Amino acid sequence: MSAIVDEVELIAGDEPSAGGRRKLVVLLALAALLLLAGGGVWYFLLDGEGEPPEPEDGEIVSLEPLTTTTGEEALRHARVGIAIVLVDGQDPAVVEPSIPLLQDALLREVAGMSADQLRSVEGSEQLRLRLTAHARDIWGEDVVRRVVLVELLLQ
Repeated sequence: MSAIVDEVELIAGDEPSAGGRRKLVVLLALAALLLLAGGGVWYFLLDGEGEPPEPEDGEIVSLEPLTTTTGEEALRHARVGIAIVLVDGQDPAVVEPSIPLLQDALLREVAGMSADQLRSVEGSEQLRLRLTAHARDIWGEDVVRRVVLVELLLQ
C-alpha cells in the first residue's frame, strides 16, 4: 500500500520519501528483469531461432563401390562409391547390419539417372541429397549426418 501512495505522490508532483524512492527503484529493476527474462524465453523457446546447433560430424563409414547401369537406352556403366558420415558419438557398428538397404537405394537412384545427369554438379548433388534422405529414413537423423560420394566413374 505504501508503494501505491508513493507512486501517487510522485504523479501528483510531491517529492517521495527516501524509502519510497528506493522501493520505486527496486520495482523498476524487477520489472526490467522480468521483461528481459520473458524476452529470453520467447527468443529461445517460442521464436524457433534458438534451435540447438547442428550436430558435429563423427566417424565415416565407407562402403565398397558398386557398379551398375544408368537409366539410358544406350548401355552406360556407372561405378559409385559412397560413405556415410555419422553424427559425432555414434558407433559405426549401428549402421553395419542395414548397409544393404542403402546400397539398394543407391542402385535404384543411379538407374533412374542418365550419365549426363550423374556427371553434372547438380545431378551428383541431387544423388547425395537423395541418398542422405534414404540413410536418414533407415537409421534416423540422430545417427546420420549425410552421405557423401567418394567415387563416381562413368563408362
